[in-house]
Amino acid sequence: MHYFTDNGLLSIFLTGGETSLLENLCAIYLYQKFGDRLYFYNKNIEVDFFVAVQKYAVQVSYSIADEETRNREVRALEKLNEFLPLQKSVIVTYEEEENIILPGGQVVEVIPAWKWLLE
Repeated sequence: MHYFTDNGLLSIFLTGGETSLLENLCAIYLYQKFGDRLYFYNKNIEVDFFVAVQKYAVQVSYSIADEETRNREVRALEKLNEFLPLQKSVIVTYEEEENIILPGGQVVEVIPAWKWLLE
């Protein structure tokens, strides 16, 4: 995956690319915050972003209202947690907010992008 340093540039090439723009926004923010400590994790577990030193995983999805999308995003975080125990698991969405408690007690925080960016 390639990320642009400016969402304005990316938007020129997209039609209906809300999810891509949201993920790119998150990539920019995480890179500014963590620099080279940010990883794009994919070892048979597709997680959008991973900060190893903080054991922090971030999935980005415009919406998880669709059950299939919700299961896919949560399952990726769950699988990563089984492989590398996480301190924090987050799914950044456009406007949804909740806590999902998984078997074993892992909490996945679903948070709207505007709120996540203010943390």
